[in-house]
Amino acid sequence: MDKSIKCAAPFSCPIVRSALLLGDEWVLLVLRALFRGPLRFDDLQKLTGAATNILTTRLNRLIEGKLVEKVPYQERPLRYNYQLTDAGRGLFPVVLELMRFGEEYLPCPDAKPVRLRHADCGKLSKPGQTCSECGGPLKLGNVTVEES
Repeated sequence: MDKSIKCAAPFSCPIVRSALLLGDEWVLLVLRALFRGPLRFDDLQKLTGAATNILTTRLNRLIEGKLVEKVPYQERPLRYNYQLTDAGRGLFPVVLELMRFGEEYLPCPDAKPVRLRHADCGKLSKPGQTCSECGGPLKLGNVTVEES
């Protein structure tokens, strides 16, 4: 996004700026995968199902938006892991709310339920900002996703 455009109306609205960066299903799938931790390109491709060109474009957008960074893990040949920045990790509550919304308003009888384990109480929680069992906050550092 060009800096001169960022502050011009309607780009002065933070929702518009966020939607321009995040408003794409592939971006959300990449973020969902990266909340598990740093991943290689091939692993991201498997977890998202994105074609190589689509994944490359979305990763570049997320890097430009300072939500993701490339970190070398091998020098010869040069290879990278992709990981969330502080700004990217800050989207965790947003993703939890998208999960909650999807489960509540877009049910899918064939889908396996998302299982979130809240480390603070040790119980499974429904998606949201607080644990459905103990009421404590759900944060990236105290939640793990369990495969059903």
